[in-house]
Amino acid sequence: MSSIVNESLVEDLVGAQLEEEIASLQVQVSILKAQRSLQTAAILSSHATIATLERLRDSQNSASIRHTPNDIPIDTNPLLAVSKSQLLHNQQNLYRACGTITTFKVKDPDPNAVDNGDVLGIRIDVSTGGKFIHPYYVMLNKPFTVEGEKELLSVHRHTLPPYIALSHLVDRYLPTGKGVSAMSARKVAGQKRQDLRLFMRALRREVVAYNNRVAVIKSLRREFKLDEKVSKKGKGREKVIIDISAADAEAKQVRIEWVDGRIGRCVVDDAGNVVKCCIMGEEGRDGETERAVLNGRMDGIGKGLKEGIY
Repeated sequence: MSSIVNESLVEDLVGAQLEEEIASLQVQVSILKAQRSLQTAAILSSHATIATLERLRDSQNSASIRHTPNDIPIDTNPLLAVSKSQLLHNQQNLYRACGTITTFKVKDPDPNAVDNGDVLGIRIDVSTGGKFIHPYYVMLNKPFTVEGEKELLSVHRHTLPPYIALSHLVDRYLPTGKGVSAMSARKVAGQKRQDLRLFMRALRREVVAYNNRVAVIKSLRREFKLDEKVSKKGKGREKVIIDISAADAEAKQVRIEWVDGRIGRCVVDDAGNVVKCCIMGEEGRDGETERAVLNGRMDGIGKGLKEGIY
């Protein structure tokens, strides 16, 4: 009986080991496929490759009459199509990285939509940590009339989170009240006029600032190893800070908690500067650490905290 149990245990261990090896091989295959795809795209999108394929295609077209039945022509059209597609993809990524704001036109499928369903879309691309995150969209239409013509823009739909002050930006740059003129109208002193360019710039600034603040908080957590589940004994310094997190939805207030019971809060402005800091403990306020954190930007909080700890 014991031998049967031992054999079943051995089979289970062998099976588990084989499953781990298979999973590891599958991961390696996925990585190799991704590398192959990247290398292929880089080779096909290079100017030297495109020039070589075009010369080969032109030479085949000019010498097609002299081909014998035994000749097997090389079809370069699929390779050229892939290379052009990759070039367009590279151009799009370059524009997303440098321009970050894209406009496009869409049609509202609602038969009763205003302005014949014409909608202007704005796409805002944001990158953090070397990667693009999900884009933000704002849809604008023209439901209001000025002198009998629909000219004033208004926000129709958007995918912005609630902690982005969109209504404030709309009231400032895209007002729709009485006496407001459209962008195409001549500027008159004392009269409000819509400005889509300034609205897009201010909106992108708000979105980028928020994502930068969130990225800095994540970086602080990594810096103080707050997300590590297993601690290795005898290596590194003992944890002194047990939590760093955003205290509000806009991530403009950073909450810091120490092991000894101290709790601090830092207030950050729109430019990322630490404008206020308060740290309270059992013995009152910690003025030394407050001054170390206040002298700098948000990404320098970690340095100020280490000066107060070590």
